[in-house]
Amino acid sequence: MNKDYAHVQRCTKCILSENFPRIKFDDSGVCNFCNNQLLYTTEDDNIKIAQVEIDALFRNIDKQASDYDAIVCYSGGKDSTYTLKLAIEKYKLRVLSFTLDNGFISPTAFRNIEKVVSKLGVDHFTYRPSYNFMKGLYRVSSLETLYTKQSLTRISANCNSCISIVNMVALKTALEKNIPFILAGFTLGQIPANTIYYKNNYEFLLDSRKPVLDKLKNTIGENVRRYLELPESLQNNNYPYTINILSLEKITENEIVEQILPLGWQKPKDVDGCSTNCTLNAFNNYVHIKRHGYSPYELELSHLIRKELLSREEGLEKLFDQPKDQIEFAKQEFKIDDEMLK
Repeated sequence: MNKDYAHVQRCTKCILSENFPRIKFDDSGVCNFCNNQLLYTTEDDNIKIAQVEIDALFRNIDKQASDYDAIVCYSGGKDSTYTLKLAIEKYKLRVLSFTLDNGFISPTAFRNIEKVVSKLGVDHFTYRPSYNFMKGLYRVSSLETLYTKQSLTRISANCNSCISIVNMVALKTALEKNIPFILAGFTLGQIPANTIYYKNNYEFLLDSRKPVLDKLKNTIGENVRRYLELPESLQNNNYPYTINILSLEKITENEIVEQILPLGWQKPKDVDGCSTNCTLNAFNNYVHIKRHGYSPYELELSHLIRKELLSREEGLEKLFDQPKDQIEFAKQEFKIDDEMLK
């Protein structure tokens, strides 16, 4: 881990660092995000409203329109595993799940996927893009400016690129099979409270993705369209809702793990402190810190600390648990050195 980053000033209540955008500290060392009481009350209201709306959406599913009620983006990590469990057991949905194999999924995570989908009786498929394409995508995402500064406060550029493929596979599958809902396992530290559920349309999707797609086409090539563009045959207005049902739950990480252990889930030992499925995550965090001065997990972990779902000590432990061997392997694999990240 970057020595300078390890010694920067941090909020004495959460773990946001002095390099986090728009941060200020009061005389006690508490940041302006922790002192913003309106942020908490507004979020609670959004959760209550979203729960009512989502319950209504699920009650009104047309069971004749499709073989499935929802497609779940399932990484094999703890959060998406718990999301899959919620979809089946709490919301009684008919689910199709899928996994994006990005070339860096922990073998333990793959075993977890196999056990969990079998235990829950879920139809499942795995989508693996070309490894050469994924390496090119990660290299470009590490070195170029693809995403807005605002989006990078919540997620690293590499994770953003990876999730863009996940979202597109989910959307294509939902449109092809007339599935009304896409479920993802994000917490409110990872997404804004006003995106617990939403419904896109093609025009919005096209406009929001065009700048990134244009840059990727110029650097990687036109084959990027295969992974990140919607075929013309599916460009209609019958778009599914994207719903983050995990965001509605007030639950700690330990409680999530307790809930999913009976499904055969085991915590991987070959990942960093902020991931339970991907061996590339430590590198993604390293790149983010090198380029922006703060970790992409600071916001998420600090949110959990404020909600008393995680202790500050646990948050710091996660933040600095970054295996050096995984970072070095990825640097060699993508032909990237520290000079390139300045």
